[in-house]
Amino acid sequence: MPLVPFRLRTLTACAALAYAAGPAGGETPPAAPGEAAYQARCAPCHTAQGKDMGPALDAMRRMSYGQIRFAVTRGKMREHARGLGREEFGALVAFVAGDSGGDAAEVATCADRAITLDATVPGWGFDPANTRFQEDTVIDAANVGRLELAWAFGLPDVAEGRSHPVVTSDTVFVAAVSGHVFALDRNTGCTKWRHAAGTPLRTPLSLGNAGRRAALFFGDVGTTVHAVDALTGEPIWTREVGLFDASMLTGGIAQHEGTLFVPVSAFGVALAQNPEYECCKSHGAVRALDAATGEIRWTTRMTTPAEKTYRSDVGTQMWGPSGAAVWTTPTVDAQRGRVYVGTGENTSTPATELSDAIVALDMHTGEIAWSFQATAGDAFNMACGFRRGPSCPKEDGPDFDFGATPVLTRLPDGRDMLVAGQKSGVVHALDADDGSVLWQTRLSDGTALGGVHWGIAVSGGRVVVPIADPEFPLPRYTPRPGVYALDLATGEVAWSHAAERGCELEGSPRGAGQAWPECSFFYGFSAAASATAQLAFAASLDGTAYAFSLADGAILWSYDTVRPFDTVNGVDAHGGAIDNPGMQVAGDMLFVQSGYALFGQMPGNVLLAFRLPER
Repeated sequence: MPLVPFRLRTLTACAALAYAAGPAGGETPPAAPGEAAYQARCAPCHTAQGKDMGPALDAMRRMSYGQIRFAVTRGKMREHARGLGREEFGALVAFVAGDSGGDAAEVATCADRAITLDATVPGWGFDPANTRFQEDTVIDAANVGRLELAWAFGLPDVAEGRSHPVVTSDTVFVAAVSGHVFALDRNTGCTKWRHAAGTPLRTPLSLGNAGRRAALFFGDVGTTVHAVDALTGEPIWTREVGLFDASMLTGGIAQHEGTLFVPVSAFGVALAQNPEYECCKSHGAVRALDAATGEIRWTTRMTTPAEKTYRSDVGTQMWGPSGAAVWTTPTVDAQRGRVYVGTGENTSTPATELSDAIVALDMHTGEIAWSFQATAGDAFNMACGFRRGPSCPKEDGPDFDFGATPVLTRLPDGRDMLVAGQKSGVVHALDADDGSVLWQTRLSDGTALGGVHWGIAVSGGRVVVPIADPEFPLPRYTPRPGVYALDLATGEVAWSHAAERGCELEGSPRGAGQAWPECSFFYGFSAAASATAQLAFAASLDGTAYAFSLADGAILWSYDTVRPFDTVNGVDAHGGAIDNPGMQVAGDMLFVQSGYALFGQMPGNVLLAFRLPER
């Protein structure tokens, strides 16, 4: 899930407009050729009229030229640019990007560029079990209220911070969607090195080893895995892992000994908006790579190969099965020799048994050991909605992915269990041996943008669960956004924090086109949670970072990030919605990326570093 814009079923009417040849009859076309193409093909989904879920034009103009160009040539917006001539295409990209294609990232340089690789946050889950639990910290319930902003770093040419950083005792590694990876001094934020990948980047960073070299592993917005020397930023190897032209990478890369586990997702769900697109042949997978060389060792696909099924109402050939994308970072179980992943919905008929599922794989062979399907019959794509398109699957499902990585943890009685949150608003606890259900707790009704999005955290006997739940007017839906703590053994709610907007909306949900409206339509908790022995950290879509007492849910610290910041690297920076990677605590510091323009949320481009003051 957590990636494709406009996935609300009631908000996909823009698909029908996206293929118009030009402005409606009688309207005066815009003067600029690029603007004319934008109004015809993009504006219906990217305007500020309340029926859109794509980034607003102002947000897109904070992105790099390369990111925009990739989206409409190889990415999920390519169908909207289909048929444009070369000059018209170039004018469209230049208009949306707001420049001529000259990306730049001015950086400061540290005098001391030494890097220590004792990672306290080595990747997405903080550990192979993906608990997002941090033991190595001096921040606790007594002092968290004294956290102060230490420095801010501007991520260049982006409108969102989505790549989970890696943190060591002296260095913070962070990637920008624009294609840059930075090694920053943890204390000051100055830059030790910068790597230019040459393509937009998308996935979390993971620190591991490529043979004898310490390496950062990450995926780009396409389907290439990159291995970069962690000490110097020099490239080691790249490997193409896509299975289809609609494959993409979203989750982090997990490592066990000499093997990397790479989750492969797909964006056929977006391409299906085009009534002429033969939906869908792409599906999710997990691929195992040799960490030293990038050589592919095995591949496990989440559906069988697609075959012709039926013709749509407009005569387009449909294919299936498809989908069951793997959005999640794999969870490593060395004791059982397994990795666990979550999957998304099918994107065409027929629905299959591995969609909306937790899947256990043998880490040596890729063979499926067991699977648990939480929602059966869930086939959905962006042709579904109240103006139903011809490519909507017959099932017209609810789109209840597992976008949040499953957590491997242990009960007091010694049993190992997996805890997984779903966009349905349900948290599932499964026996790690066979996938049998231990308990299930429904926290909300869930929607395509609701329920659990990016991740939960486990600390001691608590499961910390963020719930997004936007206030969309859907039938039989009551939004319950907030943060919940569940008892690990029973699934019972120990405490909850109900999110509140705290202001009155005026005009359209996007704030009349403002990048940072006075009152944000989105205010739930979508970003992944994290935890320590005493604290739960969660951040909201209205841009506020929180530290809660793990014991009772009391708010012990909060910080509103929706503001401009002076940055150590001189890049203009502003905070916005906080989503995806959430917050990372390490030692006496806390890190958060602010800004997330997807789904019509508030853009931003800043990495904030907070520190306990010296006493």
